[in-house]
Amino acid sequence: MGINLANFSTDDEEEIGELDNRLGILGGAVVELRFTDNLALQTELGFIQKGAKSEFSYSDPQLGDVSEEVEFIFNYLEVPVLFKAGTSFGKARLDALVGPSFGYAMNAKGKYKVTIDGNTEEEEEDLDFDENGIKRLDLGLQFGAALGINITESAQLFVDGRYLLGLSNLNEDSEDGDIKTKGIALSAGVLFRL
Repeated sequence: MGINLANFSTDDEEEIGELDNRLGILGGAVVELRFTDNLALQTELGFIQKGAKSEFSYSDPQLGDVSEEVEFIFNYLEVPVLFKAGTSFGKARLDALVGPSFGYAMNAKGKYKVTIDGNTEEEEEDLDFDENGIKRLDLGLQFGAALGINITESAQLFVDGRYLLGLSNLNEDSEDGDIKTKGIALSAGVLFRL
């Protein structure tokens, strides 16, 4: 279980505006195949929330003070395949992680909040991937580190931090500019030896 400080990277910030991080949740199952004490392969099947938010305000001569908040939430089923290299010291071990991830967006929604001269209206809608020209598949690269501490002979408590770098353009039409996912994921769990 953990959190993902998610955002989008874009090459068209002038059109989209400045994007802020959005806090999402993550969780899943981990399988580690250890080759040696120093090398392992870790595959995962997990749920992760990605997205971004944006807030801006301005004054309009007719409307008065206007502020707008937009938030996009994408729920992904994701499979990272990570190579681990590290070392043990006492009951603990430290590993570096790197590898690809394959994500499939199960659903997405947009939340909109507009305040005009103190009056607020909120709206929430499910995003249609085909209608909005959004790709569901998200190929990415993950890299980071994990610290494990043996709590019994067959169980290890771990904490892990990663940078998530989306490589896929989520826009169906490449003429609309590139939008890619990114994030900083922090998680903790227990790894059982079988």
